[in-house]
Amino acid sequence: DIPVEQLAQRLCDLKQGYTQYGGLRPFGVSLLYAGWDPYFQFQLYLSDPSGNYSGWKATCIGANNGTAQSLLKQEYKEDIKVEEAIALVMKVMSKTMDSTTLGSEKLEFATLTLDPETKKPKAKIYRPAEVDALLAKHDLGKKEDAEMK
Repeated sequence: DIPVEQLAQRLCDLKQGYTQYGGLRPFGVSLLYAGWDPYFQFQLYLSDPSGNYSGWKATCIGANNGTAQSLLKQEYKEDIKVEEAIALVMKVMSKTMDSTTLGSEKLEFATLTLDPETKKPKAKIYRPAEVDALLAKHDLGKKEDAEMK
């Protein structure tokens, strides 16, 4: 086991080394690292292609991330519950994705929670049908076209 910040730092040291000494950025991507440890609880780090990293309560990367960051700043609360966080993510995705309809073919979804029994972190990666169900629950899924029926 490795603390989340240490993982981010090691990978960013590698990225930064390539940037500084090779003049290259072979990773070429920003990454989000999420995890949990008993000392700092849940943690979220973002790294950019150059090897810089920073810790966040909530953040995003990718196209339209400025709009998404603005929504997160306005609506994220420190004591947010998992269901509320899922609703917020769905709202942010619906307003920022370059797509007229959201569906499981364009969206992957996962949560990281603490198992109440074992007190260990538990990652849940949603299946496509579960993603579509979440979108429908928040009234963001594909709409059936009346002509197709």
